[in-house]
Amino acid sequence: MTFTAPQFKAEYQTERLIELVNDNWKVTALENGYNRHYYLTMQVGRKYIKVCQSDCRDGIVDEGRSCFMFVDKETGAVYKPAGWKAPAKGIRFFIESLVDYPEIVDQYGSFLYRR
Repeated sequence: MTFTAPQFKAEYQTERLIELVNDNWKVTALENGYNRHYYLTMQVGRKYIKVCQSDCRDGIVDEGRSCFMFVDKETGAVYKPAGWKAPAKGIRFFIESLVDYPEIVDQYGSFLYRR
């Protein structure tokens, strides 16, 4: 088990989730014969970690990107984006549960909608 300082726990878990999801999406695309898949990156801000989504074709990440989700740095709460700069109201998940079950995360962000 890796020790992580409490103030960086959400960053570490977000990084781990992105790694798991990117690998899963790439393998799925290759198994289905596609040379294009989505690719996630993160930007750490003052209060939130912004997870961005880009297209990746033949291993080259496209310049265009969109906001995929926000993660609160203090609590690890996951929010659906309301736009590029701010999350929508209401916690949708916690980052710990997404790291434990990365198969919940789909390419379209439908897991972030309320049910």
